[in-house]
Amino acid sequence: MVQISGLYAIIDPSRCSNASGSGLETIARAVLRGGASVIQLRDKSSSGRQRFSRAQLLRSICRDFEASFIVNDRLDIALAVGADGVHLGPEDLPVRSARAAVPDDFVIGASAGTPEVANRLENQGADYLGVGAIYEARPSKGDASPPRGPEALGAVVDAVDIPVIGIGGINAENAPQVIAHGACGVAVIRSLLGADDPERAARQLVDAIR
Repeated sequence: MVQISGLYAIIDPSRCSNASGSGLETIARAVLRGGASVIQLRDKSSSGRQRFSRAQLLRSICRDFEASFIVNDRLDIALAVGADGVHLGPEDLPVRSARAAVPDDFVIGASAGTPEVANRLENQGADYLGVGAIYEARPSKGDASPPRGPEALGAVVDAVDIPVIGIGGINAENAPQVIAHGACGVAVIRSLLGADDPERAARQLVDAIR
């Protein structure tokens, strides 16, 4: 089973143009050199063919670094490119249905904001949970929840036996607090994709997690 922990970098192609003008491939390689252990492709606006092509590229890059590769939302694309797993939100395919359709070693992540939802998702077969938003942040998607605080994450951690990843407004300064409340890692978008030097930003986050 693939382990989901440490720095979980979320790559959104629409935001892969930082101050240095870097594209998707350049940023992905930079954050992996900086120590990211997981890459997730989150692509909400491209065609299915574009997502497939980008997923193929990121899967190949992750293999180079022996990192895990997760596809957001699209189970079909995750399976087609040989991804390590998929992350399913509340409006996506139900976790139970996805679990019935994939190999035992295929990772399924899901989003939970409360212990009750977390318990249900664990019982349906989720392998890890993303909990957020932990801190105030400029949202990367229109349906982002208001900040819950690290205490809410701690409540979820106490309620389940699967790994929990914190997400939302996390940076090198507050990441230690998220880990202190029981998270096994942090998922980050803006602090990486918006950085002048994504590799350095990733390394700072990894150091903060440790």
